[in-house]
Amino acid sequence: GAWSHQGTPLDAVQAIAQAAGGYLQSHRNNATLLTRHPYSQRAGDNPGAPWGWLTGPADVDLALDAIITDGVERRDGPDINAVYVSGTSQGVLAHVKRTGTAGDKLSAMVTDALITHADAARQRGLSVLGAAGSKYNVRLELPVLTGASQPGVLEVGQLVQVNAASPWRGRVRAVSAAYKRPTLRQTVTLERHLETV
Repeated sequence: GAWSHQGTPLDAVQAIAQAAGGYLQSHRNNATLLTRHPYSQRAGDNPGAPWGWLTGPADVDLALDAIITDGVERRDGPDINAVYVSGTSQGVLAHVKRTGTAGDKLSAMVTDALITHADAARQRGLSVLGAAGSKYNVRLELPVLTGASQPGVLEVGQLVQVNAASPWRGRVRAVSAAYKRPTLRQTVTLERHLETV
């Protein structure tokens, strides 16, 4: 009884994903929708947030000589380390804070009728806290590398390590591919947080 919906089934699925801080993505090859979180859990880090990106292996390693061009845009988020997340007419109220901080720099409270469980509140809070802090959007153009141990076309959400003189990591936020005979190239936007450098 916490939520009702009028509209298309797709609108309903989007509302459910967004309540927990997620988004929908279509499967690359199948007629399937995937629910994703911008800071999803990875093996070895806790729990997929930018401050854990240096822990464990990256999904993709890129050598500098694979990058054809790049561009950088500063996209800072707010200076916060905690947020209150709540249901509306019913549900839970949660104080979600970044582990190891005092939780004293609060974001505006987030409310959604679908925040009816602590897991949903935690994931919505993580999406708010993960977007905080000093960061860049880094745009890379690179070839589509295929074959054994090559990444092919990158996937949104993958963690990429760029092996520069000082290696750094970012999450894939957008991918496009263009074929101009005989070359197939991809343009990738990475979210790079400065505190993980």
